[in-house]
Order: sequence, then C-alpha cells, then structure tokens
Amino acid sequence: MSRRSERNKAFEILFEKTFVSDSVHSGLTSYTLSLVNGVEENIEKIDDLIRANIINWKFERISRVSKCALRLGIYEILQGDIPSAVAINESVEIAKVYATEDDANYVQAVLSSVLKQVEEKKNV
Repeated sequence: MSRRSERNKAFEILFEKTFVSDSVHSGLTSYTLSLVNGVEENIEKIDDLIRANIINWKFERISRVSKCALRLGIYEILQGDIPSAVAINESVEIAKVYATEDDANYVQAVLSSVLKQVEEKKNV
C-alpha cells in the first residue's frame, strides 16, 4: 500500500470519528495507525494551530472534511518525517477528492500559514 493510500485511509478514519468516536478498524498498516493516533494524541495542539491561522472564519464553521485534512497535514508538518510541501500537497489533494476546489484552496492557505508559524518558532 502506498503512503498516499495509507494517508487517505487515515483521513477516512479521522473523518468517520467526527461522527462516531468509538469506531473500530482492523488490518491497518503501522503508518496509517501512526497518523490516526498522532492526530488524536495531538488534537488540542493541532486545533489551536488551526484557530491561530484562520482569518475571518470560525473554527466551528470549517467543514469536517477540511478540518480533517488540516489536522492530518498539520500533524505531518509537526512530525517532520516528510517534507512540509509534501504534507501540504497531500492534504490539498485529499480536500480536492472529498470536497471542493474552494476547500482545497482554503486547506492550502491555512497549512501554508501554519507552516510559516511553525518555522518561525523553530528559528527563535
């Protein structure tokens, strides 16, 4: 299974959990599990980064699809296991598949802002 497929599966699980918090999945790869668990374990920090980087919008109004794509992208940016540009691109592609072009553009803008904030903190 490719990393993209594993990332998509992680997104689907995270999205499902916005409806049913105790869903059970089996047969997942370690990478998919690490993404899902990583987002869930860092949800407060991730959501704080989203809140800090949205302009003229309320966190509660972000669609579930966009919110899950953002969470996944931010987690991967924070982890640093893959280049940040790849993390952003993958989240944007997820938004294109599961939402609209406008959602994808929004995800890209927020993730770019988050990346800038994270990089500024590293350089302090």
